[in-house]
Amino acid sequence: MAVDTLRIERILRSLIAAAEGNYEVRVPLDDVEDEFLEVEVGVNFLLEELVLRRTENQTQHEALVARGEQLAVKSAALVAALSTPIITVWPGVLALPLIGPIDNERASNISATLLARVSSERATHVILDLTGVEKVSTATLSSLLRLVRSLRLIGTACLITGISAEAARQIVGLGVDPTQFKTLGRVSDALALVLSEKQSKRPSGAAHPNYRADPS
Repeated sequence: MAVDTLRIERILRSLIAAAEGNYEVRVPLDDVEDEFLEVEVGVNFLLEELVLRRTENQTQHEALVARGEQLAVKSAALVAALSTPIITVWPGVLALPLIGPIDNERASNISATLLARVSSERATHVILDLTGVEKVSTATLSSLLRLVRSLRLIGTACLITGISAEAARQIVGLGVDPTQFKTLGRVSDALALVLSEKQSKRPSGAAHPNYRADPS
């Protein structure tokens, strides 16, 4: 079967374009019904399939990207929550054990999260435990001390435990009034002090906040 050279060139142009990623170059179809027409139609059908697959792949890719972004947001929220593990150790008493390095951004997140939690729980005391913090910059320490002052302004006492000798020297160097907060060695010491204060302020004969009267 003799085939017009032009028809062969048209097919080659379409295939070359497809190889370069352009699937829009179709093979023109002449009004000639012969065996070669099946080849031309087949090439065009192949190009249509390639366009469809590319569209599906693009959709899948966009879905994967969107899913990845969602997971990134959730992971960031989880990391933020784990980096500020606020614990209710007693009604009205919150403990915040800090672990690892604290930069300015984390110090800011700690302040915002803790103040919101204090407000929601109407906490009277906060125990800030620095046992797991090996080193803290002067700027970060200043941020934490501003947090202590903010807590005092809303009527919440702050106790700091596990403070290192270096941090203690930094506090002294900053000229901070040591009466702004209490420092103790361990969280258990701070909790014992808070409970002792609460016990002394509770009227004689008053029920413990967790006490449930026997209905019988």
